[in-house]
Amino acid sequence: MALDPRLAELADSHAVAIHVGGRFKGSGFVLTPELVVTCAHVVEEAADEVLVRISGSADRTGTVIARHPPLRGRGEYYDSPDIALVGLREPLDRQGVWLAEEPPQAGAVVVARGFSRFTAEPGVQQDSLSMTVVGPAGSLLRVKDDRVEAGLSGALVLDTTSGRVCGMVKASRRREEVQGGWIVPAHVIAEHAGAAASGDRHRPGTGWFDLVSRRAELHAQLFGGDRHPARVAAPRRDRPPSWWLQTANEVVPFIARPELDDLLAWCLREDGMGMRLVTAPGGSGKTRLAMRLCQVLDEQGWIAGFLPGDSQETVPHLWEALDAGYRVLVVVDYAETRTDLNKALLTALEQEEPGRVRVLLLARSDGLWWNSLKHGDVVDGAPVRLSPLGERTGPGPVLSAAWQAFHAAIIGGPTPAPPALPEADGPDDVLSLHALALDAVLARRDGVRVGSWDPLGRVLRHEQKYWTDLAQEHEAPLPMKDASVRRVLLLPALFSAASAEQAQTALGRLETVPENALAGAADVLHRLYPHPGLYWAPLQPDRLAEQLLSQVIDDAGSAEASVGLLTSVLADCTFAQAEQAMTVLDRTRVALRGRGAHEPATWLTETMGTLIRTRPLDFLPAAAGVLSPGTPGWNVFREVLESADYVDVLLPLHQRVARTGRNSEMVHAILGALLLRYDRSLSSRIWASKGGERAAQLVQAVWEIANYFAARGEPEHAWLHSRTAVALAAKLARADPDTYRPVHAACLDVLGYRLFELDRYRPALRVARRAVKVRRVLARRDPAHRPLLAQALIRLGSLLATTGKPDAALRASEEAAGIALGLAREDEQGWAGLVTAVYNNYGLLLSGAGRQAEAEEAAKVLANAVAVSDAQPWTPAQRAGLKPYRRTVARLLARESVTDYSLMLTAAVYPEETDDDPR
Repeated sequence: MALDPRLAELADSHAVAIHVGGRFKGSGFVLTPELVVTCAHVVEEAADEVLVRISGSADRTGTVIARHPPLRGRGEYYDSPDIALVGLREPLDRQGVWLAEEPPQAGAVVVARGFSRFTAEPGVQQDSLSMTVVGPAGSLLRVKDDRVEAGLSGALVLDTTSGRVCGMVKASRRREEVQGGWIVPAHVIAEHAGAAASGDRHRPGTGWFDLVSRRAELHAQLFGGDRHPARVAAPRRDRPPSWWLQTANEVVPFIARPELDDLLAWCLREDGMGMRLVTAPGGSGKTRLAMRLCQVLDEQGWIAGFLPGDSQETVPHLWEALDAGYRVLVVVDYAETRTDLNKALLTALEQEEPGRVRVLLLARSDGLWWNSLKHGDVVDGAPVRLSPLGERTGPGPVLSAAWQAFHAAIIGGPTPAPPALPEADGPDDVLSLHALALDAVLARRDGVRVGSWDPLGRVLRHEQKYWTDLAQEHEAPLPMKDASVRRVLLLPALFSAASAEQAQTALGRLETVPENALAGAADVLHRLYPHPGLYWAPLQPDRLAEQLLSQVIDDAGSAEASVGLLTSVLADCTFAQAEQAMTVLDRTRVALRGRGAHEPATWLTETMGTLIRTRPLDFLPAAAGVLSPGTPGWNVFREVLESADYVDVLLPLHQRVARTGRNSEMVHAILGALLLRYDRSLSSRIWASKGGERAAQLVQAVWEIANYFAARGEPEHAWLHSRTAVALAAKLARADPDTYRPVHAACLDVLGYRLFELDRYRPALRVARRAVKVRRVLARRDPAHRPLLAQALIRLGSLLATTGKPDAALRASEEAAGIALGLAREDEQGWAGLVTAVYNNYGLLLSGAGRQAEAEEAAKVLANAVAVSDAQPWTPAQRAGLKPYRRTVARLLARESVTDYSLMLTAAVYPEETDDDPR
């Protein structure tokens, strides 16, 4: 395994050169800031002082405080373990290496980092070795494959797999050839270094631990690569006004508030209350508060951050971070739109040890969505209602801090006292107060008067001025009038353009930008709102975008004009872009209604309805976060379900909404519509004109309808629809066996399982035999299907035993055992779960047949598979699932004559599109 460059750099920073009497004698490494380890023979001649040289720090003097053994002995080499401890008179600014607890295995590649005179440069230089472990050599480890040069004795040795220091170079095996040699294992060093070798210093948040456990990668997996709490964009004076108000840029220092202490205390407690909700109107400081909490916890060694919008793998990545030893804070912003994710996190909390995970939900308000969560055993059901900062302290401290920060960043030079600002008759939330201070700074810079109280409106005026200043640089006649500029700026508020072509098309639909100015206008927006992966970034903060939208529809003046404008500019939005648009439309609608502006709010409702009716495949999934029974758009959604084309709209719509993972109510409503209209929709066009793709979508939809009924506790309906899925899949498999035979086999697996649940064993047995027959064909053609054949044989064997056919059951289980054991030889850890399930049944059936010696051998295989499974990063609930298998091992090893088989019938699942590995 290649050595991580960051680990190499960390190791080099702990490697030292040892000088005795002014002469270079060998290498060593920092164990603690006050203690260096080297070989005893390196400092054999040191009567008192030792000089320690280390890269990036001043030289240190030290004293040899221990040699093990004290004297060389009579052999050619210094007697083992050949360890010396050097105490430093002045501590180093190094944490110390992290010693491995176990020696590396034979064949492992290890890397030494130290010093020698045998490099291409003169004098003593940093040097390294790459070696392979041969195996034990007495109390030492023998290594080969590199030249252990003089001077590298005492060098630290890194295990490239674990990333920890696994030993210290002792000597070359043959001095005349300098070929291979020995290393002192880390556990031997630890025995002689005592408490100084303790790994307690290496914990989450410390350099060596974080690097070895891949903290940065774990954080990026959960929260995205650009979402680290310590990473803030560098301010530039040419930023647009909106940039200075964005929470992520942290221009204004955080102002302490009691809610932070409360949330921090909650995180640090080790109780089971793992989920909390913070509510406040937009702009009140929820996001900034959570960011500050993440920063504090990050400094204490947690992995903490905000979940991105497309968090499909959140829970598996969460387990991975926990298994690495970290505590985790997950922040879910706009939690009211992410109900399914909230439920998944709640389930994860219920399975984890108390206190290791905290989930903080942020929302503008609680409501029905919160009612479905707050009664959970791990949920603190009382929301933290965030009060405006200005409400407690008055606006003065908030305004003053914002003024100073904005003045220093935008104007520079000495920061004068803030001017007298307008009396705040409006909201005293953080965003409004920051906007008021920003307006004052921009007014001072531009030499104009500070506006009256409408801070966000004033910032939008500055945003428009920023546009016109950039627009004047273009020769083409770009819009300069207020209403026209507002329309142009609305585009980034509604969606993030992916390309210059899409940007120009949307600008053309505004009817205010001349055709010869489209490219120039797009370029200005591109410069105004840069984004590394998009043509332009969204306009933020959210409330600024919402206020701009309300101004634009006020300019339009009517429902017809507003709906026409908005649906026109969104006509080319993709499915992915539509979510931003629907979110802004809905939040603006809610804000307008809250201010009593019912008529323009109704115009936005009509806009959303029109978009959903005319482009349901793009805008209904995008609305998954804002639609629920009782909301204005829900009736439109129901209309679409009743009238949309079954094949071209409903089937793909179901898949798109399901993939958002945001609204199970919508998914169930679509499944209900598919079910109600199912008989009327089956026609030859599904199989002929639309081809297999739509037919496969129909199979999956019927399959999920069956799962829906199973989840509701209606097994009869689940069985009926599973049977329909089998019939449809069989037809697909006959038409295209290479593509759809696996789907047919999966449908058979599940139908058999449904029948078993209904105690209909004989029909379940017939279906299981058909499933095994199909799986055998697949496995003969492609060995990758062997695991699924083994699982089908497990189910068949269980059903045969249940129906009084133990001999046939044993034959099926024996075949499954052969497959599982073959797979385990290829990848023991990867297939341990399959071996566990197979050998549990196989051993019990052997015992029931009176073949006790063979049953005992099967128990040994089962015990090993359970041990391998138990060592994997599993949840407590998964580990608890191993208990029945341990009981089977105990019974078989005790040679009980088993007749109550307690066979495990593995559940069957539909093949996922994105994961073909059945492990």
